Amino acid sequence: MNIIELDGKKIKLLSHEYLIEMLDLPSYYGRNLDALYDCLTEIGVETEIHLINSKDISLDLYDTFFDAACESDFLTFSSD
Repeated sequence: MNIIELDGKKIKLLSHEYLIEMLDLPSYYGRNLDALYDCLTEIGVETEIHLINSKDISLDLYDTFFDAACESDFLTFSSD
């Protein structure tokens, strides 16, 4: 299982560049929430994403992680 810890403060500061690095997103990643959702739901190995400092990100971004985890059989999402 892949376990990835994301920091909401770094997401706020570095945005998609941080997500690309931490989530190993593909080169075709579109740098928007729809693209993030698509990439998250395409994950094919057991992956747990834990978000710290969640109050620093937008509700839309939080919902993207939550919705993708609900859709995917391989992704779980938790936050502080």
